[in-house]
Amino acid sequence: MIPRKIVLPCMPLFVGCIGVRNVEPGWLNEYTTAEEAAAAQNAPVQESCDESQVNTTDGFRVAGSVFDMLTEDVPEDPESLCAYALDPLPVLSGGEPIVMAAAEVCFDGSYVISQLSNPPTIGMFVSIDDCESGEDLVMTSATGIDYDDVQPLGDGDILDNVRAYLVTMEYGEAINSDLVDYEHDAIEKGFMMGFVTDTDDVPVSGAQVDCGGCASFYYMDADETDGLFVTGANRNAATSADAGSIFVAPNAQIATYTADDGGSHIWENQLFGSLPGYASFLLFNAQ
Repeated sequence: MIPRKIVLPCMPLFVGCIGVRNVEPGWLNEYTTAEEAAAAQNAPVQESCDESQVNTTDGFRVAGSVFDMLTEDVPEDPESLCAYALDPLPVLSGGEPIVMAAAEVCFDGSYVISQLSNPPTIGMFVSIDDCESGEDLVMTSATGIDYDDVQPLGDGDILDNVRAYLVTMEYGEAINSDLVDYEHDAIEKGFMMGFVTDTDDVPVSGAQVDCGGCASFYYMDADETDGLFVTGANRNAATSADAGSIFVAPNAQIATYTADDGGSHIWENQLFGSLPGYASFLLFNAQ
């Protein structure tokens, strides 16, 4: 369905991943009070398109551009969208992610989220969503930023070139309808979309993703006539470079994920997962 190269570099100054360490989580005893969470959810949307109005002194900034995952281009009507910096810690105990700050998306798809501090130790998400209530044109989408990329940032610093992806509601519904053997609503439960590439960011065929049974993986192929994730009557068992090496995992737990293609490439294990109601994005880029 998607015979194209998807470039989603997982490195400093580009879109990252939550926690690339293969260690036991060390944040399970951290808690956010209900009052703090409520205050964060009311974060005002910052002016992002007029540089003179962007706060460049208090806290650090995350900046980048928004791209439609399907078209790899700036989404339609980007000025109807907002960008949110999210703390995913409460999700571990069944709660909602906390909005750390919010900013408008500009006509060219760019954004700057400012006045950030104290990044959570599992990393952050940049979330893209419709600004106004009403008809949902895009799924609430989330792209991971590694803790190591933001941990050293202080007042006046910026993490730039963070590419934040989104999925339109129409495409999200197509994914949901083609998830054979999945009995729930993947849009409601949330799903993780991933990309597996080599050292040159070229999609890889024959890779499989695993997390020790914490999620079920669906691999996209380039022929949508029989469904996005099946070939004939058989569910695809590995990534296809012709389809951008995309995999989808509905209701994916926050866990350590691995990728393997039989030894042709080596990928670092990654701590990641989906958020309820979100399309979240993860990349395995070979070392």
